[in-house]
Amino acid sequence: MSRYGQLNQMVAAHFPGARLLSFEVLSGGVSANVARLDIALSGGSTRSIILREHGVTHDGHNLDVEFALLNTLNSAGLAVPKPLARDDSQTLLDHPYLLLEFVEGSTEIPAEQVDARISIMAEHLPSIHAVPTASLPPLPRIIDPVPELLEVIPDHPEWSKLMQGARALTNTAYDGEPVLLHCDFYPRNILWNEEGAIEAVIDWEDASIGDPLFDVACTCLELRYLHGKPGEQSFREAWERHHTIEPMRFALWQAYAAAWGLENMGNWKLEASTEQAMRQEALDTISEAANIIGC
Repeated sequence: MSRYGQLNQMVAAHFPGARLLSFEVLSGGVSANVARLDIALSGGSTRSIILREHGVTHDGHNLDVEFALLNTLNSAGLAVPKPLARDDSQTLLDHPYLLLEFVEGSTEIPAEQVDARISIMAEHLPSIHAVPTASLPPLPRIIDPVPELLEVIPDHPEWSKLMQGARALTNTAYDGEPVLLHCDFYPRNILWNEEGAIEAVIDWEDASIGDPLFDVACTCLELRYLHGKPGEQSFREAWERHHTIEPMRFALWQAYAAAWGLENMGNWKLEASTEQAMRQEALDTISEAANIIGC
């Protein structure tokens, strides 16, 4: 059966009497295959939905957790796509999948609006952290940066001082109330409307519970990948207008995020020049963090 025929069959199973009009594969996904489906409903109206299919490289939450999380966040009023259906039978499609409401918006940021959008991101992230964790499905915990860092730092003489410095630290775990973490909060996981406001935050497959500084550190690194050191500094300054940052724990989380990136970005389907530039930013981030850690 053709891909169109397969998707048309799936649409009819979830929306009786509906048929597929067209579909568009969306770029940007690494562990999930994402497409926009335009469908004609039985009553004659049309609707757009998002298909999020867990591919063979998927390593995030399973369907039940991802569906429950999105449903809870949507019910809590958070700007996320509403989940519509899920199926892990692999009878309709080759892989487990979610169907989500389509949210109009763009992940692109005009160059002249970068700083303004970064400030909006810093203002929005606390709303994610404020979601009551008791209402969430079971999620991984990210509390202490040291064991996370030691797990991903390569066993190589170049990194030995950083490893020794991290091992010598004590009381590095976050001792506050654990919060909901997106774990990949950066511009390309944000849908913006034409006025520059956030319509939805997408890609919750790595969401966890833990130290809010982990989200801050990851966002700073992602913005550094996209916009260089000024991007990181812009977010940090916007964040610190309302929140404090504990320098040592922040440096440990940044070193971890950068080391994890170095280990995994070869799987992100990047252009060679982009990957080379990102690797250099990650190395510089680790070097700067090591200076703060005292290595």
